[in-house]
Amino acid sequence: MTRYIIQRVLSLIPTILGVTLTVFLLLRLIPGDPAVAMLGEHAAQENVERIREQFGLNRPLFLDREALEQGDVAAFFDSQYIRYLGRLARLDLGSSIHRRVAIADELRTRFPATIELAMLSMIVAILIGIPVGIVSAARRASLLDSISMVGALIGVSMPIFWLGLMEIMLFAVILQWLPSGGRLGHAMEVRSITNMVVVDSLLTGNTEALVDALKHLALPTIALATIPMAIIARMTRSSMLEVLRADYIRTAHAKGLRETVVLFRHALKNAFLPIITIIGIQTSSLMAGAVLTETIFSWPGIGKWVYDAILGRDYPIVQSGTLLITIVIVAVNLVVDLSYAFLDPRIHYE
Repeated sequence: MTRYIIQRVLSLIPTILGVTLTVFLLLRLIPGDPAVAMLGEHAAQENVERIREQFGLNRPLFLDREALEQGDVAAFFDSQYIRYLGRLARLDLGSSIHRRVAIADELRTRFPATIELAMLSMIVAILIGIPVGIVSAARRASLLDSISMVGALIGVSMPIFWLGLMEIMLFAVILQWLPSGGRLGHAMEVRSITNMVVVDSLLTGNTEALVDALKHLALPTIALATIPMAIIARMTRSSMLEVLRADYIRTAHAKGLRETVVLFRHALKNAFLPIITIIGIQTSSLMAGAVLTETIFSWPGIGKWVYDAILGRDYPIVQSGTLLITIVIVAVNLVVDLSYAFLDPRIHYE
């Protein structure tokens, strides 16, 4: 097990390098100059060149051939990508081109906001999706099964941005039950400990802030959880139906075991591997869905941060945000793989 974990962690290195290279190239293909976007189209050329020099935007992308021809080996490797890798090796994410603040400081507040939203959305998706799938499998071809699967099909097909806008229109504008965006009301304050508002409210015993935070979380959580919930429900039903046809399930029924015992102790336990797999995949997808959700609901997380940075050609933010999302996805996949060994004793990692 330890050797497997070490191998997976080491495999993270080429994955990260591949992601950094891909994002680096894609950003440079976007039309526009970050220095011009920062200063404006009518800025003096010397000011633009000063910004480009300050952030290394005047250097070659990879290698400087002219420096090599002049025999300057150090300048040959002094490129934008090599500088970026050098900062990563020192765990230095750099600073924002527009905001002039350290990216690490921004991540301390924005990353917990995204994790808070993603975790709550996945908890909701699991708590609703798995029971719905189990009931649909146990009552196959019934009216309840048909309603559940039609609802799951609608959930899978529904775009996040459309659902988010409809939620805002209904619950925030028409009914005025819930706020349309943000993490807390303007007059609400909570002492920051983890930078997760719900957790901090619980730790400090601030009940008023907790209720307000949950109200702000309600709409984005529903929007972000809908698709994973529907997919988990469909996968749970499919996996349970396959297991319920097995001989040992018929034997359990023949022994007179209660239906709940057969479903949860025998069927669900053996059907859980595909469900865990799809939960891992959907957890990773939540990071992508967070871009739309956070933008629609003005949620100050990684997704909205990266989206705004793309529009402003803020290369360091986009590169750092994408890198962090990649690390989270790889970590989730590792946890899912390790969970197989605990769920199925036939699986061993050596």
